[in-house]
Amino acid sequence: MPRALGASMETFWRQWADPRERLKWVQQLVKENPRHPFAFLWRSESWAGVAARRNLIGLKLKRDEPLRLKLVKGILSEQYPKGGFRSSIGWTGLRLFQLAELETPPDHPSIQRALEWLRKRQDYDGSLLEMPRVPTAYPSVWGEEVRFPPMAVGVTAFVLCGVLRWDRESSWVKRSVVWVARQIAESKTICCRSCAVHALHALSISHHESLVVKVAVEKLVEWFAEHQTEQGEWFSFPEASFAVLFGLSVCPMPEARWQIAKALPVLAGMQYSDGGWGRTYRAEKTWLVTKALLFHELLDPFVSLTEQCPWLVRPKEWLDRLPPSLDEPGAAV
Repeated sequence: MPRALGASMETFWRQWADPRERLKWVQQLVKENPRHPFAFLWRSESWAGVAARRNLIGLKLKRDEPLRLKLVKGILSEQYPKGGFRSSIGWTGLRLFQLAELETPPDHPSIQRALEWLRKRQDYDGSLLEMPRVPTAYPSVWGEEVRFPPMAVGVTAFVLCGVLRWDRESSWVKRSVVWVARQIAESKTICCRSCAVHALHALSISHHESLVVKVAVEKLVEWFAEHQTEQGEWFSFPEASFAVLFGLSVCPMPEARWQIAKALPVLAGMQYSDGGWGRTYRAEKTWLVTKALLFHELLDPFVSLTEQCPWLVRPKEWLDRLPPSLDEPGAAV
């Protein structure tokens, strides 16, 4: 091999840009270190597994193309003629996020119809309004259901997490971004974790350089820091890590990286011996953790920690007594 497995992956990818060399390296890595997050994601047939191989590992495998097209087709089958998915702004935002990760062409008519449908659901102040009688409870990117009060800032932020993957420049999108930022910056308290993580994710990827967005992002990062224990857990609950990582995973502030670095022992203790996280929706959670570690250049330190402290792990046998995850082959998106 052209490099040692312990060297920086970023250095490797810069030096060995040839996909064939990268493929050989990943195959050897998966074989020699079955606990590496890539080992789990290498096998997953969910949308998160395909997205990880294409966007995190950087390999567009021929074997994945039929699966990718099948997943995209399954998602698009939920779209109604007017453009919304399941007649819900929340579901539409989620599906836009997943379609972006699956690298659907930006000029695809279904994408444009969905964005136009959401634009028509925008109120005069910039907030996005859910359809009447549709509950504001949606599956999160990491698989678990999140609930918001009907008029909460989290509803608009949740939708923006998908919209901003396709459009940052339209005036209506910028209005929604500024509305979310003002709700956070001007409020005395942060209402809940679900609103906070989606607001932080949306504002971080908006690339909006206004002062109010900057203030809101700093306030959210500080709020998460206040709820992180000395041991690295957020909200004194290890499973809250997945939600918090969704917010911090794209935030470029050094303070966001410090929090994740502090949580590395917690994340190691939550990981199963097959390289995955979570009891259900395992690919989604593993994709999310890996993405956060890569964004903040903490994957190599994490792997080193697991090698130095092999007792920080959950036995895979624990999963045998649990229902199968919905992200296993043959499951729905």
